[in-house]
This record gives sequence, structure tokens and C-alpha cells, in this order.
Amino acid sequence: MADDLGEKSEEPTPKRRQEAREEGNVAKSQDFSGALLLTAATVAVWFAAMSMLGQGKVVLEQVLEGRTLIDPLRPDQTWDAIKYIGAVTLRVLLPFLLICWLAGYIAVFMQVGWLFTLKAIRPKASKLNPLKGFQRIFGISGLVKVTLDSLKVLIVVVISSITMYQYRETIILLPYLTLMQSLSEIGWLMFDLALRVLAILLILGILDLIYQRWKHTKDMRMTKQQVKDEMKQTEGDPEIKRRRQRLQQQAAMQRIGSSVPKADVVVTNPEHISIAIQYDPDAMGAPRVIAKGADFLALRIRQIAMQHGIPIVERKPLARALYKDVGVGQEIPPDFYQAVAEILAYVYRLSGRKAG
Repeated sequence: MADDLGEKSEEPTPKRRQEAREEGNVAKSQDFSGALLLTAATVAVWFAAMSMLGQGKVVLEQVLEGRTLIDPLRPDQTWDAIKYIGAVTLRVLLPFLLICWLAGYIAVFMQVGWLFTLKAIRPKASKLNPLKGFQRIFGISGLVKVTLDSLKVLIVVVISSITMYQYRETIILLPYLTLMQSLSEIGWLMFDLALRVLAILLILGILDLIYQRWKHTKDMRMTKQQVKDEMKQTEGDPEIKRRRQRLQQQAAMQRIGSSVPKADVVVTNPEHISIAIQYDPDAMGAPRVIAKGADFLALRIRQIAMQHGIPIVERKPLARALYKDVGVGQEIPPDFYQAVAEILAYVYRLSGRKAG
């Protein structure tokens, strides 16, 4: 019934996931990326704040005292002053910007891995559909987004209030402290507040990432007909595949019919596996597997062997090992020489032949 209604009840296949990935349709959370980026930026600012302030102080003193040999009040040197201050500012901010860029890259890489595609930025007429835009804004995704954003704002307000209350005595004493002491206390307060807020934002980001992956999988679900169509494209028509299997089985039966009568012995499992072995001392360096099969083919090998009077010997471990490790037409490995030699000697005694 679900198939008739086109209900998407099947999990997305690996091929569908790969096609979506090539189009840039992957599960990722902007909240998780933003939280990691803010965390890296906060830690970088905390550890580099004194260095940045110190360099800024040195530059300001040089400009004000004229030690840069550039007078910003002279029109002909104004551009030189701007370039000098810009170069110093870039030198101070460049490490911070690199850390932020690296944090943003890692945040995205953790979610989607390495991915480069231009299909995601190609214009699509479906994106201009106002109905779909309305659904994105007022649908479940939009509701979840608004709820998370409102929750984040509420959490920030609550955490800020709690933090201020805990630091209330320090805040009251700020007017009585020196400038450096006040800056130090304010810095610790802001850093503590930032860490608390970031911890909550990271938790919300992880929750949003889990939701985005669940939603991405749900949106990519397929109908049973889509799964069947994909199987036809990748593996061919099932009817043609069954016909090909029948032809392969017939060819295997023909090979068995012509090979098994030449065997000296058939080693069995006893029912599920049959191995036909031939040994000609004048033409072979070692006994050779000339036919093997499991289940129905094993039964057919035994039937042909009985019709031609070929001995059938039950050796379970040997049959399983030869079926697994030795292909048709290959000589047996040295590890099996002794076991096969004992079987051939036994068969030769029964038939009155002389062992080679």
C-alpha cells in the first residue's frame, strides 16, 4: 500500500547519498560551526589580548611621538601613515584571523569531511518557488530554528544574570580599584561568562547537528519503486540478471559434466561441498582440482562420480579448505600434499592402481 501511495518508507541507498553529496546536499549545523568558531575566537583573544594591547600601545606611542618619521598631520604623509598603521594592525590581527579561519574550517570538516563541488551554487528554478520558501520559513525546520534561537537568547540572558550575581561583590568594588586591577577583574568576569555561554552553545550545536543529520536522512528516504529503479540502473534488470545466472549455472553444469569423469577421487563435506581431484604424475607436478561446487553443484558432482565409478571420500576439514583456498584448474598447495596423498593412496589400493 505504501508503494502504491509513493510513501518514502525506505532508507536512502549509498548511491543516493553519494549523488546528494556531489550536489552539496549534506547534513551540517550552522549552530555547531558557529559555537566552535566563537570558542576558538574567545580562547585566542584571551591568550593574545595582552600581546595585542601591548603592540597597539607601542604603535600609538610611536605615532604620537613622531618616531615613525611619518607625520599624519601633513597631507603628503597621510597616506604613508595610513599604510603604516594598517600594516601594523594586520600584523597584530593576522594570527587571530588565521585561528578563526582554521576553527571554521575544522568545524565544517568535522561534519561533512572533504567536499568540493560547484553544483550547490548553480541557479535552480525550484529555489524561486514562493511556496517552498514559505514552507522553509514556517515549516518544521523554521520552527526548530526559531525555537533554538529563542532558547539561545534566553540561556544567554539567564547565564549572564547568574554570573553577574555571583560577581556582584567584585562589581561593587570596581570603582575602588586601580585601572589595571579593574581591567583584570573585568577581563576575568567576561572570560568566565564567555566560557559558560559557549559551553551551552556547544551543547545546543551538537543537538542541532544530530537533528540536521536525522532530518537529512529523513528527507532523502526513497519509495520502494525508486529503490527498484535504482537497482535496475546499477545492477541491471532483475529478470536479465536471473537469466544470466541460469546461463552461468548451465555453463558450470556442462564443465562439471566433462571434468568430473576424469577425476581420481571426489572429496566431500559430506553434503554441502564436493571437490573433484585429478592426478597425472606424468603431466602434473601435484594433484589438481578439476571441479568443485557447493549445495546443488556438490550434489551433481557426486551423482556424476557415482555414475562413472569414481570413489567418494568424506573429509570435512580438507573439503572446506580446498573449496576456500584452491580454484578450479589449480594445483593443491603443499600444505595439503600429505592429506591428499593419503586419500589417493587409499583410492589406488581400492582400484589396484600403483601410487605415483
